[in-house]
Amino acid sequence: MSQSNDRLLQIADTLEHINEQLILLSIDTEHYAMALQAVQTDDPISKGVIQAVIAALFRDSSFATDASEQMDSVLSMPEMEVTRYV
Repeated sequence: MSQSNDRLLQIADTLEHINEQLILLSIDTEHYAMALQAVQTDDPISKGVIQAVIAALFRDSSFATDASEQMDSVLSMPEMEVTRYV
């Protein structure tokens, strides 16, 4: 049973690491979008491209935040004991 608990701890640690990476991805992506908002251009095509990239970055940031919140709910679920019937 100790191996099973060790495996569960390893999985939980991995999920926590993935969750941390999702949070960092969300923060970085928002920062990139905000940095692009500072770009000034008179070219309408360039403005359109910049706005499209900004929208995509904010959407991806939102996706990463949502995934992180889902991961939080998985990690905070109560432990369940599983009995194997053979």
